[in-house]
Amino acid sequence: MHTTKQLKSLKNSFIFLETIISLVVISIIVSIFFKLNYDNSTNIKFQNLNNISNKLIKSDYQNMQISQKELTLLENGIENKLLVNKITSNENEISLYKYELIK
Repeated sequence: MHTTKQLKSLKNSFIFLETIISLVVISIIVSIFFKLNYDNSTNIKFQNLNNISNKLIKSDYQNMQISQKELTLLENGIENKLLVNKITSNENEISLYKYELIK
């Protein structure tokens, strides 16, 4: 009776150890899979978008089209006309627009 209890204990610890090792191996395989399947084109598009956005924030309008537009705002039934610059960027399949009020 005493030896059967020890064998069951050894079997349970072996199963526990086997489970831990299996989980570690699976987590390593999953992490390698995600690193290999990382979509680099999405990362490049995000970097391009961030680059263009930074140029618009800094008012660095090189290689961008600037045109003047007249906008009409309706506020409490009163029409207000505003003259704005429309800055357009069409780089790397990304289109961004910025409107600046002409002072």
